[in-house]
Amino acid sequence: MSSAPPPTSLSPALQEVWQRHHTGLLGQVAVLEEAIVALMRGRLEDDLREAARREAHKLAGSLGTFGLGHASEQARELERLLDPAEPLGPEHVRSASTLVVALRDAVDEGITIAREAGPLPQPARDDAPLLLIVEDDVPLAERLVPEAARQGMRVALAASPEEARAAVAEERPDGVLLDLTFETGTNDAYALLSELTCSEPPVPVLVSTMRDTLTDRVEVVRRGGRGFVTKSLPPEGVIDQLRQLVERERAAEMTLLAVDDDPALLDGVRALLEPHEFRVVTLNDPLRFWQELDAIRPDLVLLDVDMPGVTGLELCRVLRNDPRWATVPVLVLTARRDAASIERIFAAGADDYLAKPVVGTELLTRVRNRVERLTLHRALAETDSLTGVPNRHTSTQGFDRLLRLARRYDQPLAFAAIDLDCFKQVNDRHGHAVGDTVLRRFGKLLRDAFRGEDVVGRWGGEEFVIGLYGMSGADAKRRLEELLDAFARETFAGADDERFTVSFSAGIARFPEDGNHLIALYHAADAMLYRAKADGRRRVSAAAA
Repeated sequence: MSSAPPPTSLSPALQEVWQRHHTGLLGQVAVLEEAIVALMRGRLEDDLREAARREAHKLAGSLGTFGLGHASEQARELERLLDPAEPLGPEHVRSASTLVVALRDAVDEGITIAREAGPLPQPARDDAPLLLIVEDDVPLAERLVPEAARQGMRVALAASPEEARAAVAEERPDGVLLDLTFETGTNDAYALLSELTCSEPPVPVLVSTMRDTLTDRVEVVRRGGRGFVTKSLPPEGVIDQLRQLVERERAAEMTLLAVDDDPALLDGVRALLEPHEFRVVTLNDPLRFWQELDAIRPDLVLLDVDMPGVTGLELCRVLRNDPRWATVPVLVLTARRDAASIERIFAAGADDYLAKPVVGTELLTRVRNRVERLTLHRALAETDSLTGVPNRHTSTQGFDRLLRLARRYDQPLAFAAIDLDCFKQVNDRHGHAVGDTVLRRFGKLLRDAFRGEDVVGRWGGEEFVIGLYGMSGADAKRRLEELLDAFARETFAGADDERFTVSFSAGIARFPEDGNHLIALYHAADAMLYRAKADGRRRVSAAAA
């Protein structure tokens, strides 16, 4: 029975990889044939034997990935026979000859089937990021196209939300610039915003509008918009903000670095993982691993055990000995399944292993398991566990980013410092468990009220901070007064089931009027906070009010 699969038994991505690499596979088989002929003549030298063993090792991994399971086993048996530690008697020569002939037949048959199936249709998608601009002012939208091309991005234009839906169905954009004002009103634009941000995966959206009102800003935030772009910005400023948004989204993708000396297997790994929103970077020279590591900064590393020059286990130990990379998840590919080999893998510091040949579903499952754990660990490191908002370190990075944007595009930025009133009395009267409930409830209120480009953080105890990009001090004051009203409606059950409410005080500083760096803004907001506490009737204080 044939071991070569029809191309339809593979995913389109793997079919494409097979068609690109099958001639290279024939070259690997030719090295094996040369070695077996030399063996039959009694002239097999050590260098050729090792070269043939390595090609058999590669074929055992890649052929199984392409569905040639029986051929993969034949290659694995040839790898075992060609091991320098194995004696080669006459019976081994006959066995090796039979195996290499069967291996050649299997690869030839797979190539014939692929050739008869014809070339696969090539996807039209370019690797350049795609921006979708939804704007009924066509001349205004068209002015953005040359600037996008200059910054290395493609653009699709839609003159209405309905046209935008059709464009998204054809190709998912990497970022969207959405005007809120159409002849049909704002409802359809808001509906499109919700559809884009709630899709899986979400599409990041910046909103463009001449109506820079607090109502619009709040509604955009509630629907998951990532920020505002004023129409007065020149084209380079608009596209630059969109490009930064796309780059932040792409940076949030999980990056996997796969290291193997077999290009066919590496391309197979990429074809299996990239459709599932993983960025896969491949490296077929393990000796360049260290210099590539800093440039790629992977979230996960996939290492083959058996590579020339340096083994995957040695690379794993190098990672574990460096504090910068000691916690990066490592998955190891191995053709060995005996207990001693698996023990060596874990002793080297690997998190998991995957047996060759690589099976798509198993690879995806193992990688996803590692990603889920990594995501959990990062969330624990970056988020305040009690309130669910970013901690001081993470939010400080967010504030620095907002300040860079504000300086670059000459936009306003409001920085608010918030302190829960009389919180020590809550803890003293009702207990710390009740105090924790208050903090959790307030954290949820903050997460629901501030999204998109806004930055929220807990800086310790009952102290919180908020950064509002593109917002004046007066508008920020109104936002916080709405938050104060909402928090005042929350009731808590204290000691002896006593019902009580909690308020907060807030101070607001403005960039650049009150300072041009984070520390200055914090001190200015803190001073306004104490002014607010001194006035029982006004709990939100801003110099602009």
